[in-house]
Amino acid sequence: MTVLNDILTTIRDRAPHEDGVNLKIGEEILRDPAAVVDVSIKSFANRIGVSEPSVIRYCRSIGCEGFKEFKKYLAQSLVLEQKFSKATAAEAGGDAGSQGGDERFDRLSTSVAIALRSVSETEHFEQIDAAAKVVMASSMIAAFGVGGSSAVLAMEAQNRFFRLGLRAVAHVDSYMQRMTAATLKKGDCVLIISSTGQPETLAESARIARSYGATCIAMAPLNSPLAGVVDILIPIELATDIPYHQPNPVRFAQLFMLDCIADRVALMIGKPASETLRRVSSAVSLQQHYLPTGD
Repeated sequence: MTVLNDILTTIRDRAPHEDGVNLKIGEEILRDPAAVVDVSIKSFANRIGVSEPSVIRYCRSIGCEGFKEFKKYLAQSLVLEQKFSKATAAEAGGDAGSQGGDERFDRLSTSVAIALRSVSETEHFEQIDAAAKVVMASSMIAAFGVGGSSAVLAMEAQNRFFRLGLRAVAHVDSYMQRMTAATLKKGDCVLIISSTGQPETLAESARIARSYGATCIAMAPLNSPLAGVVDILIPIELATDIPYHQPNPVRFAQLFMLDCIADRVALMIGKPASETLRRVSSAVSLQQHYLPTGD
């Protein structure tokens, strides 16, 4: 069954349209959702005077197999709600909301600087060199990413590599990633960019590509599931304790690593890459009627 990630919002949205037993169950859950996570179905049903089958039917009506699965999703929803509630309360109390523009600018620029320093000061040279050699020698480069910045950077990887004269594609849809992985072979490579390294769809695409002989490269946290299924890992750790309204600066670290790989590839290809870049720049300048000065 399909289950919405934010089950508390689902219950709140349904409440005005519920009646009878379902209304009673929903109201009790919303009254103290944290308490519901820790009770048995028998205790919960007895507390509000309904039958256990009624509770199960309610759980199934919102997409869960039963009360046990419902409690799992309720617990996940509570964690997110508490996190955002604390952040909102902190701002209301003046923790962040009272900061002026200069202070917010400084906080954002500092987080970016820390992200860049975290990767520039670590010994990633061997991994970057190994990744660049694989990319340069590949007949096809498939860049994968899902979500926010990782998806954007996968498309940026395609942009960087095709301009060097390499065949490159980017996919941000999990089905396209899986199908593309199945078309790859020895001499091809996959570059996977993931802030968390957690999406199983990415790990599965890596397994498929490797099963057909392709080499898999990943930018992901060191101990993530994705890290364990690729050939070359460039470890980039996800920043923690970032305010919910502030984008995670990990994307700057990812972009820097991508720049390092692309720069190394361009140097290894040499003159042919320069010629391809010149032709691309010339084509763009002719369309836009200006002389290229670099981008």
